[in-house]
Amino acid sequence: MIGTGLPCPCCGTKLQLTIDYIIKNPRAACPVCKSIMKFPVNKELFKQYKEAQAEIQAIKNKFFK
Repeated sequence: MIGTGLPCPCCGTKLQLTIDYIIKNPRAACPVCKSIMKFPVNKELFKQYKEAQAEIQAIKNKFFK
């Protein structure tokens, strides 16, 4: 999965969080300065994301079994 390159708002360290990680864990801590970040999760967007993930997995299963 693609890392976001999202920098820590306190120290600027690139966090390399993935969208999957942020959705499953809406809170994260910077490994350098230990600041805690909370990411808002929109329930409708989360539902659409899960549906898209399921569709991608179905396509992978179809072609790569």
